[in-house]
Amino acid sequence: MKIYQNRMEILPEFLYSVGQAARFFGVHRCTIYGYISNEERPLPYLLNERNGRKIFLGITLIEYKKAGLPKKGRKRGRKK
Repeated sequence: MKIYQNRMEILPEFLYSVGQAARFFGVHRCTIYGYISNEERPLPYLLNERNGRKIFLGITLIEYKKAGLPKKGRKRGRKK
């Protein structure tokens, strides 16, 4: 039986899509948009001039992961 790992190698000098960033971090694509809009430490991105999509520098993804990913999940109010 072959075991496939869902890991992706990121090279610092290349550009990556939202889907590729999600695969690298091991999260859902929607979580990447949450990282982008994170108030404490937003994930920096560039806009592709041709299609307006968000893209990421490889070095940015590597540094963001090394610094620690923000906690997953929604923030919920506490009932009293």
